Formats: sequence, C-alpha cells, structure tokens
Amino acid sequence: MNNIKLNLTEAEKKAKDITIKNHFGVFALITTMLNLYIHGFNLIGKLDDKNSDTDWAWLFLTVRSFYSIRCSIELMKKAYYAQAVALIRMVTEAYFLCGNCEKDKTIIDAVIHNIPNRPDGRTIFNYKKLAIDMDSLAIYENDYMHECNFSHTSSLSLGIMTTETNPTSRELSPVPAYNEILFIDCCELAIRNGLLMASFLEKLLNDLSKEKVNDWRIKAKPRVQQIQEWLGGLKEKYGSP
Repeated sequence: MNNIKLNLTEAEKKAKDITIKNHFGVFALITTMLNLYIHGFNLIGKLDDKNSDTDWAWLFLTVRSFYSIRCSIELMKKAYYAQAVALIRMVTEAYFLCGNCEKDKTIIDAVIHNIPNRPDGRTIFNYKKLAIDMDSLAIYENDYMHECNFSHTSSLSLGIMTTETNPTSRELSPVPAYNEILFIDCCELAIRNGLLMASFLEKLLNDLSKEKVNDWRIKAKPRVQQIQEWLGGLKEKYGSP
C-alpha cells in the first residue's frame, strides 16, 4: 500500500483542490444543468389529486435523480469515483422507469402505490427489457452496463483504487487520489444521464401547462446546447465511451 501515512482528510482535500483547479469549467457546466432542474421544480410548484400517477412518478424520479447527481458531484471532487457512479446508475435506472411508466402499470403500482411486481413480495425491474421497450438499448449497453461495472464488485471497481508505480506494478491506495480520466468519465455519465432525465421533467411540465413548459424550454435550449457541445468535445479529445 502507498500513502498509508497520508491523513484521509488531507487526501480528500488534496483531491478536491486538484479537481476544482483542473476542472472549474466542468463544475460550472454541471451547475448549469442542475439549475435547469431547480427552475423546472419551481415551475411545477405543487401537484394534487388531479394529477396522474405518471406525473407523480416523473416528479419523484426526477427529484431523486437531481439528488443523486448533486451528491455524486461531491464524491467526484474527493476522488470517490466508484461511489459517484453508483449514484449516477440510479439516474439511468430512473430514466428507464420514466420511459415505461405510462404504458406499464406495474411500474406505477410499485413506485407509487407500493405494490410489489413479483409474487414473492419483492419489486425487481428488468432494466434491459425496459430499455428495449423504450428503444433505448444503446443507453443500457453503453452507459448502464459501464455503470454496473463501476458499482458492482469487479476488477474495474477495485482496480481504480490502485495507482501505477512502474510499467508492470500497481499498488493499492487506502486513500482517494485524483485521476483525470476517471473524473471525466464520471462527469460525462452524470451530465449525459442528467440530460436524459430532464426530458421527463419537460414532459411533466407539458402535462401541467403549455406556458410552464415553454418557459422552461426557453431557458433550457441554450444551456442544453452548451452541454451537448461539451459532450461532443469529449469525443474529439478522448474518443467515444
């Protein structure tokens, strides 16, 4: 093990200082996206019994996704990359649920009415099937499976805790350490999946009021374009995920 004598608090501060210094613009971009969510939530106000179960599902799942993205950013800053991706995976799962809850009553029953979708009293979703049903298999095969490799016990999720000491040797680091590629990977997942979930915030606003959804779209369009340009720039610099 290396860095054994390094205090955990010191290690987190060091990783955070380097991350913010190197990626100040990325955090500004993430803040832009999170502010889109906040603006949408403010426009929604309060739902009531007149709103559909689908509206309620979209609201709960977009709010939880907002929480997950916000918390994942704090983990990224301190170089807890696998833990950050575990939260982002929840956002991708919410995307698959949101894309199917209008036509699949078992989703509404499970997430809104607490009615299990399995005879044994459990609720388990088949995310690959949900992805296929909403024509998003590419999201499942690329983003979601990559997120699972980070989140589950795997050579990837364990290997990111090691650092290269020479071309043929790696050592386990007991404290987090900044890594540019891992940070960018986490940010790309958070931003791309955050935009996907924002589409259901737009759908909810559209259900509530044309005036509200138009207000959100006016503010969202230039910000989404800016974010998509950043994502496109990543492909040029680092290649496709």
